[in-house]
Amino acid sequence: RRGGQRGGGGAGGGAGMGGRGGSNTFTSFGAVPVNGKNFYRLLAAGEVVLLFPGGAREVYKRKGEDYQLFWPSKPEFIRMAVRHGATIVPFSAVGAEDGFRILADSDEILKLPFIGDAAREQSKGMPRARAVDSRVTNDGAEEENFVSPLVVPLTPQRYYFKFGKPVDTSGLYESGFLKDEEGVAAMYADVKAEVEDGIDWLLRRRADDPFKDTAVRTLYEVATGGKQAPTFNP
Repeated sequence: RRGGQRGGGGAGGGAGMGGRGGSNTFTSFGAVPVNGKNFYRLLAAGEVVLLFPGGAREVYKRKGEDYQLFWPSKPEFIRMAVRHGATIVPFSAVGAEDGFRILADSDEILKLPFIGDAAREQSKGMPRARAVDSRVTNDGAEEENFVSPLVVPLTPQRYYFKFGKPVDTSGLYESGFLKDEEGVAAMYADVKAEVEDGIDWLLRRRADDPFKDTAVRTLYEVATGGKQAPTFNP
């Protein structure tokens, strides 16, 4: 992990590497369009990249997919990280997906008369982070779409984050590590497992947080003059 700090987008969990994606809202805090060229350039410049490998599929989840990861089986970012000797920091996040209820997910919207056809056409015009999505070519998944689900907001929930064990890739490129297909795949699987384990851990430990409910937490912070409510002990 080196240099400054930039980000690139998604939800649930990912890997920080030592990216900026999207509209003016995102570029205002240092985001850049998510693609392989920008990823390479940022790492080559020694920037810190915030990456969500699940992409739009992981953002626009279907009903019943809370906190699931949708990473491709192909270890895309591992090779790039090793090429630049970056340190990979897996991280997990819980809270965002409890702040809304899905009334109609992407699949259901695409099945609606007229609306579904319009949404499909609009999705085709969106920029793609991957020229070839290995989840489609290798994993048998459907093509990623950018159809936002119809949701109803709920009471905002407390957010929890957990950073996993860093993976130092310095020197691996020079040693020929990228020729070891099994080793690359194993590193990728370890990073993904670290993120999934972190999500599971946060979901379990959240139950021990006496201030997980917004109302209770707000009352405490008002009564203590704005002091932040504590959380569970790690």
